[in-house]
Amino acid sequence: MKSYRYFLVVLLATAPLALHAGEPIFIPVKIDGPAHDPANHTYWFGPFCECASVLDVDNDGDLDIASGRNWYEAPNWVKHANFRDGAETNGPETDDNSEFAMDVNFDGRMDIVSSGWMFMKGAFWYENPGKKDVVWKSRRIHFALNMEGVIHGDIDGDGDEDILCNHWSLVKGQGMTWLEHIDKDPWFVEHVVGTQGDVHGNGLGDINGDDRIDIVTPIGWYEQPGRATDTPWKFHDDYRFEPAKSKGGGASHPVLVQDVDQDGLNDIIIGSSHAYGLAWLEQVVDGGKRTFKTHWADTEFSQFHTLALGDLNGDGKDDLVTGKRLFAHHGSDIGAFEPLYAFWYDIKGGQFERHVLSFNHLPYYPDEGGMNPPPNYVVSVGMKLNVADMDKDGREDVIIAGKGGLYVFYNRGEPPTPRNAHKLPAHEKYPTWRTWPQYEVLFNTKDFTGWKVPEADNGHWKVIDGVIDYDAMSESRKDRSLWTEESFGDYSLHVEWRFTRTSRLYPMPTILPDGSLKTDADGKVITTPTPNTDSGILLRGTTGGQANLWCWPIGSGELWSVRKNMNVAPEVRAAAVPKVRADNPVGQWNSMDITLVGDRVTIMLNGKIVIENAQIPGIAEEGPIGLQDAGCVNERINPVSLIQFRNIWIKRL
Repeated sequence: MKSYRYFLVVLLATAPLALHAGEPIFIPVKIDGPAHDPANHTYWFGPFCECASVLDVDNDGDLDIASGRNWYEAPNWVKHANFRDGAETNGPETDDNSEFAMDVNFDGRMDIVSSGWMFMKGAFWYENPGKKDVVWKSRRIHFALNMEGVIHGDIDGDGDEDILCNHWSLVKGQGMTWLEHIDKDPWFVEHVVGTQGDVHGNGLGDINGDDRIDIVTPIGWYEQPGRATDTPWKFHDDYRFEPAKSKGGGASHPVLVQDVDQDGLNDIIIGSSHAYGLAWLEQVVDGGKRTFKTHWADTEFSQFHTLALGDLNGDGKDDLVTGKRLFAHHGSDIGAFEPLYAFWYDIKGGQFERHVLSFNHLPYYPDEGGMNPPPNYVVSVGMKLNVADMDKDGREDVIIAGKGGLYVFYNRGEPPTPRNAHKLPAHEKYPTWRTWPQYEVLFNTKDFTGWKVPEADNGHWKVIDGVIDYDAMSESRKDRSLWTEESFGDYSLHVEWRFTRTSRLYPMPTILPDGSLKTDADGKVITTPTPNTDSGILLRGTTGGQANLWCWPIGSGELWSVRKNMNVAPEVRAAAVPKVRADNPVGQWNSMDITLVGDRVTIMLNGKIVIENAQIPGIAEEGPIGLQDAGCVNERINPVSLIQFRNIWIKRL
């Protein structure tokens, strides 16, 4: 908990969240994820592919998603497994650290280019066969002992996309490599522009404003000569990126080229891939000399391994999307066990206002006694982000693949205005709603003011700690029930009651929904010995209008006199039987609401309607309300109505 509070404070302090009316709403949908099956060596934290491509695989007009060896068919994300090779599982990792879609062979179908850093050692392209059930053919396009990834862009300016390769460190015989896309087999020609800066992280963009694509690295940039295919390219060591907090190494893949401060000069956006920090390097040209000034956008989070641009808030300007990997290098990265995040930043001319897509503080699992289940919705940003309009609503969505699974964050835009566009249902739509300010007090919690205590009761009806308590031992020779002094016509009555204990066993019949009693094959009523309690709420001055309180299987609220009246229609008797037994156990309080209008009554017990619009034929138009004593003289040793009442309120209708 201490870690969670710490990072939440940092999040708010370093870049305040924009929780204003212009904040777009993102709805995450999980497409797929790793199965937590330790017996078979898969876990909630993988292995699962950390890259995805967005493309129309089947040319049906919908954008599908490919992630490693599986592709997911839109719009219902039907999974097509093992459509290609590569992307092999190797322990906790998947051998796919970069992929994207492009039409390699110009046949009108989108293919996939992917790189792997383990056994693949290089990059391949996978040909889309145009059929769903055919495995895509793979062809190698680049070999490298230390492959990090591939990105795409029109490097030579001929109108189609080329490929820039990235190696995580310089190896003898290798260098900064781009693949020229040509219009015939083998479709790519390899060019090495130099060896400097051939380390983790690179990118493409026009640095010097000559309308030619240059290559940026963590320690400088390559200037494209007059023809892109000419080599070597001139290298400029105008800057050097170092992670925040002076430890770790490696830059994001890709490094982005963007005019951050909108001064007409392209700047560089770069993250620390395996340590702390996200920065932008401001390009400054003074007297013909070009320099770069480092500005930190974020320093308190680690592992900004991948970056992407897209207009998420609809202001016509690109925003930055990034996030943290889950257990990169099997948890050995700096900050590996700190919170996961997926952020987008409104660049705002260099202010970099942070907004949260997802923020997880994962517990150490299973180091908490094995009591916490494996997380099912862990959003981790892997090594390739995509921004695309997946649902064709004109807004950019975010596609995230990581060890925690594959997600689409659907962009729903700003909240609707005005705020009352979506109204809540009226209070009366809730069956448990009572207009409580309109109720009057029937019991003042102190004494029996407003009530008639039975004559010669001798204190068996009493008030104890704000509760009416009855011990069923009244010595009155007449009516032993407690009645209100005032008579009422139509009303809603709220009363809470409980039996303090039960008495002797009593043969209880089973009452059927139609009001009849359950019998055996010979027509004999079937009874079951059941602990007995019995009381009731007497409506309008008569026992004929009582709502029974007891612990019989039929449940409280039953209209006894109506159910027993064989002179009324069957449907009237059936309506007197509770729809459901809603009683709380003996000893616990029950909440009952009785609404009586004319001769119709509805009873709600503990939030459930048990009697609905039932008729009480012949009930008086008005009368007092009674709390029933159901004991009798010869049962004093085993009283049957040990009961308490409280919170008695009434609303006149």
